[in-house]
Amino acid sequence: MVSKAVKILWLNEYSTLKVTYNEISLVTDPSQTLSSAIGEVSYILISHEHYDHLDIRLVNELSKYSPMIISDTESGSRLRKYIPKERLRMMRPGNIYKDSNLSITAYKSIHPAVNPVTYLIEYSDGIKLFYANDSLLAGEHSQLAKLNVDLAFVPIGIAPGASPKSGSEMVHVVQPRIAIPVHGTRFNDFKSIVEAKDPNVRVQIIPRDVEVVVEL
Repeated sequence: MVSKAVKILWLNEYSTLKVTYNEISLVTDPSQTLSSAIGEVSYILISHEHYDHLDIRLVNELSKYSPMIISDTESGSRLRKYIPKERLRMMRPGNIYKDSNLSITAYKSIHPAVNPVTYLIEYSDGIKLFYANDSLLAGEHSQLAKLNVDLAFVPIGIAPGASPKSGSEMVHVVQPRIAIPVHGTRFNDFKSIVEAKDPNVRVQIIPRDVEVVVEL
């Protein structure tokens, strides 16, 4: 079996993540960092309009790479005066964006924003990543358990109701093979809870501002 790996660069204490797999790079919720730290990306995923997840100036700077921008409807409405319509796809839960590289499905987000979403990213070879930004567990996230998610980015703090415990509840329902805690700092608390409740899930704690390779 050929081993597969994803490169991950976490760029703030929230959930700005540059993810590279099969030479395809995307960034989630770019905010409070520099475009030079992110570099070239083919996709930008935006979950909601809060300051720690949407920075219009930064998105504009990254537009020089002509990325496809996938966003919730509120963020999209703020971006569309700057972004060509062919490069902006506004998503509601249940909507799917698809091209030859990947598909991105929007799921509900439980977070006090206008129309927030979480995302399932599926690459053409079947690898699946779940990006939960700073959402709590939504009922429809239970659908993901049947999809064999390879890796989930799970919030553990700095948002209403978010904690290592709430993050562990999401892991328990989604059942990814690998869980990476983000949007918080209590990594070891999260790891201890998940390992006690779901020992089949591998928790990987990653540093900030250093690109790491995660074997899938």
